[in-house]
Amino acid sequence: MSKKKKRNNIQKPNKKSAKKRTLGNLPSQHNFFLNPYEDSRFTRCPQCREKTKIRKRPFVVHVDSAILMTINMSSPYCPDCDLIILHQNDLEHLLVAKFSEYDPSIIGNNYLVVGTLKRTYFHKANKQGGTYGEFFDSLHDFKKVVTFEPQHWVWGLEDTQYKDKQG
Repeated sequence: MSKKKKRNNIQKPNKKSAKKRTLGNLPSQHNFFLNPYEDSRFTRCPQCREKTKIRKRPFVVHVDSAILMTINMSSPYCPDCDLIILHQNDLEHLLVAKFSEYDPSIIGNNYLVVGTLKRTYFHKANKQGGTYGEFFDSLHDFKKVVTFEPQHWVWGLEDTQYKDKQG
């Protein structure tokens, strides 16, 4: 007696065709954390606890009113985890300074840090200008966007003192 195979009408996704969509034409680079905490500067990597290095990179920022801009900023970077940490308050100060002279009505709009540009294209575009095609050909979006919470220490009584007071 032969066993009949059940036909399954559910198609499995083809791993070759299930390619991650990217904004830029270059492969994704770096993990990214936009630090919203003004009191935590993350001088140590929140993942591996190693000291971070300071690196300057051209970041691509999209502002809600269809503005795509680059900002060359220094930020902490962990080479072991490939993690870039960008401080939100520093970025917002630069955005406010830029848009207060360009178009003050844009201040306060939502924004998104999209990725980083190749440094060679960034310098070339600052001197000679560039096209959107060249811009997207030089754009690395982020592999992963992560979030972290800083540790908050709380003072409390030791266990022996706490038991004595209860009992």
